[in-house]
Amino acid sequence: MFEPSSPTARTGLRERKKQQTRTRVIDVALRLCDEHGFDATTVEQIADAADVSPRTVNRYFDSKEDIVIAPIEDFGGTLADNLRRQPVTGNELQALLNSYLEMIEGIIDRDEPLPFRWFQQMQNIIRHSPAVRARSLDAADYKMRETSTVLGERLGTGPDSLHVRLITGTWHAIMRAGVECEAELESCDGVLADSARAMADAVVTAYHEFVRICAVPSVGNPIADIAAEHR
Repeated sequence: MFEPSSPTARTGLRERKKQQTRTRVIDVALRLCDEHGFDATTVEQIADAADVSPRTVNRYFDSKEDIVIAPIEDFGGTLADNLRRQPVTGNELQALLNSYLEMIEGIIDRDEPLPFRWFQQMQNIIRHSPAVRARSLDAADYKMRETSTVLGERLGTGPDSLHVRLITGTWHAIMRAGVECEAELESCDGVLADSARAMADAVVTAYHEFVRICAVPSVGNPIADIAAEHR
């Protein structure tokens, strides 16, 4: 006898199909925009190559720019999730680095949360398109807000507190220095690493260089430290 699938199973299948469609659209858009240029690529071309309608593309993304910078949000969400699972040791910069390295391992082993080639293609497009570059700044702000929310939870403060903003700003400066530079910071020329492993190594180098230059062995919870001094 035929037994209809449960609502939960149908919902799960529907969500997986939606995610698969979203992934296919991003993959195609990044490839076409990287190969032919962002301005020369149309939503209709992306839809045709992804085997969906332009209307379907527009249901998932508000603009062509949003398709191209979508990996930034995926990247940020995974980093925040990883950070939430890190033990609280009093060194939040180290926790952020560990979360980042965990994410890189996922990219290397399983292409999750995104294939490394997406990152490379997106960065190439951002370099050559002012419109995408401007939109990427909004996405970066979103990524920072997610990280700040988790840091606030871990430090017992709000996401907009001075302590959270200092740690988040410092971390993003470290990561950007690593991503945009060769492993030796003195030879920084804006060239992206050619593999996920090389990118991770460059960020680790930037992190340790920051610690060495600034002589900050740990960045924890200043509020807790002050309270401990007055006990």
